[in-house]
Amino acid sequence: MTTAYDQYPADATVYLAAMRFEATAILRLLDRKRRVRDPEGLRVVAGSLGRRPVVVAISGIGAQAARRAAETCVRLAGCGRCRRVVWIGIAGGLSPDLQVGDLVVARSALAPDRPPVDLDDALVAAATARNCRAGVVVTAPRVVAGADARAALWRRAGSPAVTAVDMESWPAAQVLHAAGVRFAVLRAVSDTAAQELPGFLQHVDAPEAGGTGRGHIVRAAVLRPANWVALGAFRLRAGRHVRRLAAVAAALSRQPATASSASEP
Repeated sequence: MTTAYDQYPADATVYLAAMRFEATAILRLLDRKRRVRDPEGLRVVAGSLGRRPVVVAISGIGAQAARRAAETCVRLAGCGRCRRVVWIGIAGGLSPDLQVGDLVVARSALAPDRPPVDLDDALVAAATARNCRAGVVVTAPRVVAGADARAALWRRAGSPAVTAVDMESWPAAQVLHAAGVRFAVLRAVSDTAAQELPGFLQHVDAPEAGGTGRGHIVRAAVLRPANWVALGAFRLRAGRHVRRLAAVAAALSRQPATASSASEP
């Protein structure tokens, strides 16, 4: 029977990223790339790593976008087109020991005042064997740009060792865990807990939180061209670390199909 997802390869590892630059490195690793017309409007490229089918999709920023992308992956899994999901991208450091360039794989994802979701043990082990640090990823509704705000969020999360902050992992983990789809989160640390990000980033929220998102960044850069320099330096630094992350992410496509047992959230 024909379905809306027939353009997707069967039994693929699906890589999700919020922003295109986070996915650029893994896209460069793909063979036989082709665009896929996704019925939900995701930007999708299919291809292969060796002989293994993979899909790379750009979700957009924030919890709502992450949830929609995860729901698409659940539907793909239901028709035999998704074997596992790996979220890739950058994150800020929350715990003081994390340094710029550290690679983190999430043992669990959480959000303030929400229950943690445990992620796939076998995928975590495979990533730690490739020099990722296993820890916790906390999802926030906006960019947590200030050192004081990061310290407060870390304490609120229980001050776990090896903790990073992003804007997507927890809602995606919640959807995929409930559906029994294997899930890993890989993040490259782009800035430490002690760093202050450029001021214009401190007002960027996810779209569903009423934030101004990328439009705010563009306007801030137009009004103050010096912001382009700060943003360009940030992207250049983050891009180098994302390339290292892509090599780890690609290796996860070689993991066996059998899911490991994970505790209920």
